[in-house]
Amino acid sequence: MEAAPAVAVAAENGAQKSVYQHRRTAGEVLRCKKGHRSELKPDDWGKYGYASNEEVLSRPLEIDGVQTIPLPRIKRSEVSPAEFFTRFAAARRPCIIEGALDSWPAMQNWDLDRLLHKYRHTPFKVGEDDKGRKLRMKLKYFLDYMEHQKDDSPLYLFETKVEGDAQARKLLDDFEVPDLFPNDFFDLVNPHSKPPFRWWSIGPKRSGTTVHNDPLGTAAWNAVTSGRKRWVLFEPQVPVRVAKGKDVINKATEDDEAIMYFDFLLPRIKAKHPDIRVYEGIQGPGEVIFVPGDWWHGVLNLEDCVAVTQNFVGYDNFDSVWIRARRERKKLSHLWLRNMRKFAPQLHAQAMELNRRDSYRMRHERGPDSASSGDSSSSSSSSSDSSSDEDSDLDFARVDGSVPVSPWLAPVKPPMIKGETSAFSVPEVVDFSGVEAPPRKRPHSPTITADQPMPPQTNRGEEQ
Repeated sequence: MEAAPAVAVAAENGAQKSVYQHRRTAGEVLRCKKGHRSELKPDDWGKYGYASNEEVLSRPLEIDGVQTIPLPRIKRSEVSPAEFFTRFAAARRPCIIEGALDSWPAMQNWDLDRLLHKYRHTPFKVGEDDKGRKLRMKLKYFLDYMEHQKDDSPLYLFETKVEGDAQARKLLDDFEVPDLFPNDFFDLVNPHSKPPFRWWSIGPKRSGTTVHNDPLGTAAWNAVTSGRKRWVLFEPQVPVRVAKGKDVINKATEDDEAIMYFDFLLPRIKAKHPDIRVYEGIQGPGEVIFVPGDWWHGVLNLEDCVAVTQNFVGYDNFDSVWIRARRERKKLSHLWLRNMRKFAPQLHAQAMELNRRDSYRMRHERGPDSASSGDSSSSSSSSSDSSSDEDSDLDFARVDGSVPVSPWLAPVKPPMIKGETSAFSVPEVVDFSGVEAPPRKRPHSPTITADQPMPPQTNRGEEQ
């Protein structure tokens, strides 16, 4: 961190004194805290005392190999993109990839001192207010806050639009998408219509994200350049109330921020639901975690962390994303389908086959009086029906990215029994993935190798 004379500043409204390097830091922090969590008083941000007792951050993972499963770890140098697609992406198996960022300038350029020197006056998003408006803070104030903060669950710099600022855009020069993730078929829509997909973050220790799954069933990769993150994942069919700990929390007296989730909610979930498998792992500098679509996941920053993450649509999750998009983002899916027809006929054919299978009619195929009420709920960034994308509007680098084989063009294996579905995906038009594993007993060893299939999860008859 850049050295500067320390200035003692008393936060407003009677909050405890904090020592900051910059005179305006306290005011900026208070402004963003009030907006981001208006229900909390300034003193409430540290009322549980997690800053003075960091046992949760140093608590070892309790891996038993039966209920709590370690996330598989692989070395980037020992797996090809084709092998990764077969063993992890198409199989919908999360994993941590070691040595995946060796060529990234970000491994040096995202050192906190270098970031402060280059972006000190650049504002980044650190939260949203009750009306969904972004709360931004200059980097010099945020890093000042991060160095001195004593909050239970600190503010989290999570920038969604680095390309929107002339200076912040330079961050994009410091990394590239790992070649294990060659496709993003949402690039078939123009950047203004494409759903949010990239987040650059600086997370103070004790910050994190509560358990969630990603929008529209997209998969994700997350790369850490400094610091360590603790991850927890649940299989897609685990009910939301179980994964989020809604049935084990006392809402009157307890909070559900990431630090509390990993402290006491996760142990309660394991105790109350011993038949639910929990996947855990710690991600360090230079490592990438792969999170398949629809998997529940949450993260706790054990140290101050710098990271970047992107969501994407590939051959492995196209079916589930298309089904979600056509239902939840009707204007977007209409534009997406039209551009598939123009620029990616194989994807268009697959999308149309899914529509035929499900007897689904797109909004442009319905009469004027049959549009569903959900049409008006699409994001304002979605393109209107009359818009049209040309070649110059699109980036085809990750549309045409190499993949071992287009799954729906692969040799068809013996058909699945009618009504049979994969444990990790929606029903498919054909069994193209070749990754369906036979039922097997749960492992007795606490170690999972990269080649060992994830144990299949059976539905427990609970509704999400």
